[in-house]
Amino acid sequence: MLYLCYAINDFSIMEAGISLLSFLMNNPGYEPEEVFFVDYGIHPRNKERLGEIAARYGKRITFLDGKTVTNEVKRQFPHLGAWRGTMAPNAKPFMDKIVPDYVDRLLFVDADTLVTGSVAELQKLDMGGTALAAVPQGYDTACIRSGGLKLCHGSDMYFNSGVLLFNLPVWRREDCHQMVRETLMMKRQFYSPDQTLLNNAMPTRLLCRLPLKYNHLTHHMHPRQEPKYLASFGVYSKEEINEAIEHPVITHFTGGDHQARPWHEGCWSYRKDEYLRYKALSPWKDTPLLYDYRKKHPRQGFLGKGTMFVLWLMSQQPSYSLTLFVSCALERLSALIARVQNLPPKMEEGVEER
Repeated sequence: MLYLCYAINDFSIMEAGISLLSFLMNNPGYEPEEVFFVDYGIHPRNKERLGEIAARYGKRITFLDGKTVTNEVKRQFPHLGAWRGTMAPNAKPFMDKIVPDYVDRLLFVDADTLVTGSVAELQKLDMGGTALAAVPQGYDTACIRSGGLKLCHGSDMYFNSGVLLFNLPVWRREDCHQMVRETLMMKRQFYSPDQTLLNNAMPTRLLCRLPLKYNHLTHHMHPRQEPKYLASFGVYSKEEINEAIEHPVITHFTGGDHQARPWHEGCWSYRKDEYLRYKALSPWKDTPLLYDYRKKHPRQGFLGKGTMFVLWLMSQQPSYSLTLFVSCALERLSALIARVQNLPPKMEEGVEER
């Protein structure tokens, strides 16, 4: 059976609850009686709310202790950073030590998602002896293919860790836990603790590619520009791109310098109204939206404001060619300023820094 899992603290409870609601509404064939939540400090009242959502669909929430595992990892590898103040995302590389032994296939989904389609296909997916399935991230995967990025264990695909499908029997048989530990032993500081760690730890032979519809990230772009942007990497087929845009199974509300998040005022995502419809059905229906991120945390300086201008252009109707031209010009200017000021290179997704 395919089990669903989240790992959160109380800060992201609303997003996780809405994601859970959308999953259960659109997956009536979900077989397990339980949904897992790895608990990094969820308030008892919010645990009740999650339980109420699950009970509507005849399910229950099983709360798991992830802190014991990640605290021990942090003790051994103190350079492993938290993500926005919590170690919850770092549960992902250690799910084999956290979930019960009877779980074979596990779908780990980030809280900032909306599940608007069926995941039944993932239950039957032939993973071909691989341990982990995920959606490739276009820019970084293209960088690997061009030789501009090299991961520690030689994977030819860089994936986004917001949606992960674990084949735990193979994960345990291949001792992927030890692969993660060996990567941590290199004592490199990774940009995104869970995502970049997993990408550097997993070899190609143990990775399975999921279609783009299972992790739709680019909804903050205008629909006129989005297909051309995705096609520019040479990673996804035209059919895969169209399906992800028109019929996403899992929409991941990240990117666009926080402007993709519909629980904030000023969201640019063209799927924000869809998200708000599910919010209206949730226990958080009367919870006001958070502040406009651009206004509370405005970009500073010429380059910062230039970056926001490019992101704004992406959300508008001009041609993708114009956006690309402005983006490339800004990137070259940034590199020139960095050389003049002798600044260290920017730490990117997938790049290991000693």
